[in-house]
Amino acid sequence: MNWIARMMGLSLCLGVLPALATADNAYPPEAVATFMTDCQSKFAKQAPPGFGDRGDRYCTCLINRLQATMPYEQFRQLAPDEEPPELKAATQECISAIF
Repeated sequence: MNWIARMMGLSLCLGVLPALATADNAYPPEAVATFMTDCQSKFAKQAPPGFGDRGDRYCTCLINRLQATMPYEQFRQLAPDEEPPELKAATQECISAIF
């Protein structure tokens, strides 16, 4: 499995529940904190050698993009194997942004 595909899988840590988002779309702080912890842990395990320190940037980018494009109810109900267009787009944008 190539690295980008693994990062797509990493973005599925959304099932855990956890400046682009508006106040109306902001997810509860507890959900963001849970997402960030899980995302950073998975990123560190899956990142290529020498890139593990980019997890905070990747996960922050991902949660910001999701808050900007996906209502919290949809985010909260995502199954671990689900990849809606908003998630795929956010994953690609954030991978591109950090590499």
